[in-house]
Amino acid sequence: MIRERAEAAAIAALDTDVCLRLAQELVRIPSITGEERAAQNRVAVALEQAGLDVDQFDADLDQLKAHPRFPGMEVERSEAVLVAGTLGPKGDRSLILNGHVDVVPVGDRNAWHASPWSAHIHAGRLYGRGACDMKAGVAIAISAGAAIKKSGLPLRGRLIVESVVGEEDGGIGTFAMAQRGYRADAAYVLEPTRLRLIAAQAGALSFRLRIAGRAAHASVRYEGISAIEKFALVEARLRQLERSLNQQPHPDFTRYPIAYPLSIGRLRAGSWSSSVPDQLECEGRVGVPIGMTSSDVRERFAEALKDAGQRDAWLAENPVHLEWFGGQFDAVEVDPELPAFAALGDAHQEEFGIAPPRDGAPYGSDMRLLVHEADTPAVLYGPGDIRQAHATDEWIATEEVIQAARVVTAAAARYLAACASPAGR
Repeated sequence: MIRERAEAAAIAALDTDVCLRLAQELVRIPSITGEERAAQNRVAVALEQAGLDVDQFDADLDQLKAHPRFPGMEVERSEAVLVAGTLGPKGDRSLILNGHVDVVPVGDRNAWHASPWSAHIHAGRLYGRGACDMKAGVAIAISAGAAIKKSGLPLRGRLIVESVVGEEDGGIGTFAMAQRGYRADAAYVLEPTRLRLIAAQAGALSFRLRIAGRAAHASVRYEGISAIEKFALVEARLRQLERSLNQQPHPDFTRYPIAYPLSIGRLRAGSWSSSVPDQLECEGRVGVPIGMTSSDVRERFAEALKDAGQRDAWLAENPVHLEWFGGQFDAVEVDPELPAFAALGDAHQEEFGIAPPRDGAPYGSDMRLLVHEADTPAVLYGPGDIRQAHATDEWIATEEVIQAARVVTAAAARYLAACASPAGR
C-alpha cells in the first residue's frame, strides 16, 4: 500500500503536456550526429528547471579515442557535449534513465511531407526527425525526474538522467559518461521498443572489404578479371556465415526471420563503364549473436574470407582486404528479474493490466555500454516502433509517449522511494 502511494504521488506530479511540448522543442532543434550542442543546451535547461543537479561537460575526444575499449564512430566530430541530471542521495539504490539526442540525416528533404524539424502533431502523431529515435524518450526521462522531484517523495537512492550524443554511430556519449564515473544499480534505455521490455540485444560490427580484379577493355573482357564477379563468390560465402550465426537464435529472437543479419549496405566498383572493373569496395554490418563475443564473430568472418580464397585461384593470390571500422556493438543480455526491471514490469502491468511483452533487439544500442563499461545492468523500454526510426516522415504516437512517461515515472518511484521494500517488489 505504501509503495502504491509513492507511485501515485509521482504520477500525480507528472505533467504529460509539458513532456510532449519538450519532445516537440527537442525535435525542432536539428541535432544530426556531431552537431548536438544546441539540443544539449536545451536539455540542460530542462533538467535545471526540473530541479535536478546538472552536470554539462565536453568530453575529451582524444582521450576517449585512445582508450583501448573505445566503441568507435563513423562521423568525425569536433566535440561531444554530455548532460547528466541527478536527484536524491547516494543511498543503497540508484537508477539511470538514458537517452540520446543525436539523430541521423534526413535524406531526401523533398520526400518529407513537412519540414523534418516541424515537430507538428497531427492525428495523434508527433512528426519530425528524432521524434521516435529518440527525443521523446529523452523528454520522458526528464519529465520523470521532474515528477519525482515535484512529488516530494523521500528517496533511498539516486536517480540519474543521462542525455548523450553519438549513439547512432558507436556510442561515444554513453562511453564518456561511464568514464566520468556515472554508474547505477540499473538503467532504463528509453529507445523505441513499442513498450516491450528488451533484456537481450544483438551486437553489430561494421566492416569494409576491398577486392582486386584486373582491368581490360570491355570488348575483350575475358582478358581481365572482374572484381564484381569475385565479389559474388565472396558474398555467397558470407551468406553461409550468416546462416551459421543464426543456427541457434535466442528465445527472445524467434519472431525474426533472421536474428543476426549480415548485410552489404554500400558497394562501389570500377572506374569506367567500358572497362572490366579492377577494384571493388563494399561496406556492411554483421550481427553478433547473444552469447558470442565480437572477437569470435570477427574471427569467423576472417575465416570465411580465407575459405573463399581457397576456393578460387585469383582470390588465393589476391586476398580480400578486410577492415573493421565505425561503431562496434557488442551483444548483451541481462537478468530481466532484477529488482529495478521487476519494478518496470510491475508499473507496466499497473498501466495496461498485463505484463510487458518480452522481446529481443537485433540492432545495437548504448545498452551494451552501460552493461560492459558502466557495470550497470540495462534494459530497453520506450515508446515508438523501430520501423519509424530513421524513416522519411518519422513519427511517434503521442498517446504512447504519455503511457511510457507514466510507466517510467511509476517504475522509478517504485524502485527509489524510501518506502520501497528491500526486495523491490
